[in-house]
Amino acid sequence: LWLGNIKAALDEDFIRQHRITTVFNCTKALPFSPSIPIKYRIPVDDNLKEEEIRNMEEWSGEIAYKILAEYLDGKTVLVHCAAGKQRSAASVAFLLIVHLKMRGTDAMRHIRERRPIAFLPRANFERAIDYFDRKFHGEILPAMSKLPNKPKHM
Repeated sequence: LWLGNIKAALDEDFIRQHRITTVFNCTKALPFSPSIPIKYRIPVDDNLKEEEIRNMEEWSGEIAYKILAEYLDGKTVLVHCAAGKQRSAASVAFLLIVHLKMRGTDAMRHIRERRPIAFLPRANFERAIDYFDRKFHGEILPAMSKLPNKPKHM
């Protein structure tokens, strides 16, 4: 799993070297590399407008589970936006909340340890990350724990 910017997303050498097959483009209009076979667009602007933050909140679950599905399917995934600091970092935070059951603040810290420019000067989509954190840990995870166990194969 890679978190990057538009430069990485269009760098054919980087894509080939890291065998990236799936891209989540967290912008409304930036192009995809033509060599990428699996493409997802997360159409959000990073302009601090209420509508964009609300969109990120509303799509947080879908974003997390689509990235997770591709990752668990063995795909090498690149999640990017223009600078690789806000929209894409928030999307990776959603994934970490689900996949590693991290809290939102821990997910942001984990990302910043690996990509120090992430969320600078502050997390523009922190409210969306907090929303998804509360929803996952407060509703989804408790509901999952009540599901019956899968039957064991003999």
